[in-house]
Amino acid sequence: MDDIRSLRPGLPDAGSSVPTQRFTRSVLTTLLTAAISALAASVAAASTSPLQASQCERISTGPGPDDIAVQTGETPRLLISSHDRRRFVRPGDIYAYTPSAREMVVLKRTGEPEGFRLRPHGIDLVQRQGRWWLYVVSHDRELISDQHSLMIYEVDGDTLRFHKQLLSPLLSAPNDVAVADNGDIYVTNERRDGASIIEWLLLQQKATVAMYRAGQGWQLAAEGLAIANGIVIDGNTVWVTQTLGEGMVRYSRQADGKLAQATQLTSLSLLDGLSESRPGYLLATSYPSLIGLGLHWQRQRSRARTVVHEVNTQSGSHRIVFSDPGTGINAVSSARRMGDRLYLGQLFDPYLLNCPWPGSNGNPADSRDDKPAANN
Repeated sequence: MDDIRSLRPGLPDAGSSVPTQRFTRSVLTTLLTAAISALAASVAAASTSPLQASQCERISTGPGPDDIAVQTGETPRLLISSHDRRRFVRPGDIYAYTPSAREMVVLKRTGEPEGFRLRPHGIDLVQRQGRWWLYVVSHDRELISDQHSLMIYEVDGDTLRFHKQLLSPLLSAPNDVAVADNGDIYVTNERRDGASIIEWLLLQQKATVAMYRAGQGWQLAAEGLAIANGIVIDGNTVWVTQTLGEGMVRYSRQADGKLAQATQLTSLSLLDGLSESRPGYLLATSYPSLIGLGLHWQRQRSRARTVVHEVNTQSGSHRIVFSDPGTGINAVSSARRMGDRLYLGQLFDPYLLNCPWPGSNGNPADSRDDKPAANN
């Protein structure tokens, strides 16, 4: 009978225990290493893959919860701008949601000017000397108009106490608002001429950022943008997103409040809301299809895909943290991180998404997973 070793060359001699043990250890080591590598790859993929709506829960709100602000404290909560943009003439509300109690309330408003109707859009919430102040972009009864205002309220529990209404021709088509440490107020305008849509149709770069300083009034802080949208301020640095322009622009605040040294941070396009994520990073929402967005605006059943990016504020590198084709949520306009949760607001439908922050134990994934910024 032929020796079985001649049919299977390379097998150790059955009579030799040492080579057999070495071979067995080698095989086991190889298999164990492969298993560990596969597990590590699986964990890494889970931590860096974009969130899906199926991982989140819905929180009912009023229609169009477009923007979200975080009120910190012993019992943190979210303040939410709500307006039915499919029925624009209708007034809207500011909601407050307390995650620990899972409680949503409409904030009562007092002291507003007679005949005023709030149609809120972008909001910013700041604390000064222990008091909370809410800044709200409020629209005219028609979107295509240049009669808009900025409302300032003091937040007193579940009541918004009217403080001031700011009006100016420079609030031509206001979208979002951000307040600097010294009290300067910055408002992005989608169009320079709010009563016309020609700038949209011709893709003109005429949008602006207006700035208000107490005692001096309004002035133009920046111009030459294409649908200026979200805005974030950190010290003397300002970031602004564009919907039709080339991504996000970073500015330096000057002593007079004007924005200078414009730098294109990323070439991401069709951007909307902007918020801080973690030190050195911002969250930017985007609409991959403006046609889909327009159809969803007109018909609720139409789907509008959404992508949320986390962007490095220095390099412009970015990664996708949430993506949905419109089956779980449509037209996400704001993304707000609160601890290990990510809250997503939208333009039209009446709910938020409450999602886990992507990453192990609620921590962001390693920045090495970021995509490099496009060369500008």
